[in-house]
Amino acid sequence: MPPPIYVKGGQWTNVEDQILKAAVSKYGLTQWARVASLLPKKTAKQAKARWTEYLNPNIKRDEWSLEEDEQLLRLAKLMPNQWRSISPVMGRTPAQCVERYQQLLDRTMGLNQDEVEEAEDDLKLAGPGIETMPALGNSYESLPSRPDMEEMDEDEQEMLSEATARLSNTLGKKAKRKERERMMRENRRVTLLEKRRELKAAGVRMSLELKNKKRRKEFDYNADIPHEHKPPPGLFDTTEEDAKNERERLAFQEKVNFKGMDAPEEKKIASEKDEEAKANKRLRQRISEAGKLFAEADEQNIKRRKLDLPAPGTTSADIMTINNRISDSSIKILQSQNKTSDFPEKVDNVNNKETKKPSIRKLQKVIQSMLAQIPEPKNEADMQLPQFDVNVGLSDDISDSEVAIPPKSDVQQTTSSSNLVVLRGLSIPDPKKLKSLDEQGCLELDKAIAHEFAKLIQADYTKYVDPALNSSGTLEDMDFKNVQREIGEELKRTVAPELTEENFILPRTKAAVDECFRLLESLHASATDIDSQLDSNALEYSLALEEKYTAIATASLELQAESINEAVLGFIGSLEGEAIQNRAKSLTELVAKTNRAKSTCLT
Repeated sequence: MPPPIYVKGGQWTNVEDQILKAAVSKYGLTQWARVASLLPKKTAKQAKARWTEYLNPNIKRDEWSLEEDEQLLRLAKLMPNQWRSISPVMGRTPAQCVERYQQLLDRTMGLNQDEVEEAEDDLKLAGPGIETMPALGNSYESLPSRPDMEEMDEDEQEMLSEATARLSNTLGKKAKRKERERMMRENRRVTLLEKRRELKAAGVRMSLELKNKKRRKEFDYNADIPHEHKPPPGLFDTTEEDAKNERERLAFQEKVNFKGMDAPEEKKIASEKDEEAKANKRLRQRISEAGKLFAEADEQNIKRRKLDLPAPGTTSADIMTINNRISDSSIKILQSQNKTSDFPEKVDNVNNKETKKPSIRKLQKVIQSMLAQIPEPKNEADMQLPQFDVNVGLSDDISDSEVAIPPKSDVQQTTSSSNLVVLRGLSIPDPKKLKSLDEQGCLELDKAIAHEFAKLIQADYTKYVDPALNSSGTLEDMDFKNVQREIGEELKRTVAPELTEENFILPRTKAAVDECFRLLESLHASATDIDSQLDSNALEYSLALEEKYTAIATASLELQAESINEAVLGFIGSLEGEAIQNRAKSLTELVAKTNRAKSTCLT
């Protein structure tokens, strides 16, 4: 008989939880296969689920607030049964979200504890409410652990001993070898020092000078007193200092005997790490200082305006509104689940206020209040529509967008015949600018049409543009209707020539194909010639353009230099003029002074 196959899983024990915590602290949150190797009865997936759903210290285990309940109901309505997607948003485990959701539904239905337990016993594997039924407890990763027995089984004891041995080894093979070599060097050093002291006490001198010249510069820890500084003799008592030095020496000796001296390589690594840490610290300080500068600038911008915030805290009215919204959301979810039930279920009477739809009168009042807030128009414009006979049809090519409203107020009194030009949105030309018709080479019919055309233009121009211009009368309504009727009858009599299929069939002979190719080749050759001619012309134009551009640039530079010279010379001329005036004035004063002196001498 083959041995039974054991399926991993089941309820978690306290020992397994403690081993999982220690393994996570050593291996981290990524090596779940190594973590599961310490647990014979659990897989890597189960270990990860146990950590994320129960043992993680970041899981929120406090009471649910009203805002969280409202958010949970809203997310459950948007993403039904997607608890693993809802849990990161809520910051809780999927099991906590499912349990809280079921509690809210039970509270809304008004069930007590006995009825809830009775509902949990009933599996209810059919019906629309299966997704909202409470969990059956199959997910052991989200349940509390089973306490340990006083006498554990052999497999549990073996698991505990193996986990203790593996987790207590905090160093690897190389680290242990390095530590062992360091302790051996320390033991050799202490042994050599003791031997040297014994030989020195016996009167035998022993030289410990190294043969390697490079290492002679290193400090000799095998000396009698390392770092000894003999104080000069003085006038003061140093017995207390000697006792203090002796205590420090004994403490240092105990420390050396317990831990040993640090290796030079380890000191070097430690110093490098300290330097890196200091550099990172300086970098973080610089970044924080730059951030403070930007924060101060933002604060200056924020201080320019005053921010008025309401007093913190929630009132009883806010709590009541949140509770009402939670209960309403729960009732809506239950109603949506019970719409298409195939089995009769017992539904309790829930005394809740039904949500009433807003009445039409309230909506009308809201719309009227919103319309009353619209500002009054600044420019008043009155619309005046033209009046014309309904039976008169316009041309087929006139659309509604092309019909324009005439600017005059007397359009309502115009007839249909004189209003078509205005309705089409066309401009009325000046009759004086019309060209006269050459009567020698024209027929009588063309002369009559031109004469009538000039009369219509003159009448429309007099009515809408210049009333001072004398014009003859327009067509009456009856005449206009007769003209329209005759035009329609003539259009009906004219029949378009019928096109047969023979007119569209091309010959399929070889000569026709050759002719087509010949035409294509000739067109291609002509196009090539035109392209080459265009290229040559473009080249000539580009060269001419470049010459013109250089000439313009040179002329502009010369003009700029001449303008500068003109400005400089003008400034110099103004200075010279002022200097001439000053010199003339001084000379005039000197002459006057000389004349006065001469007159005084003569007198």
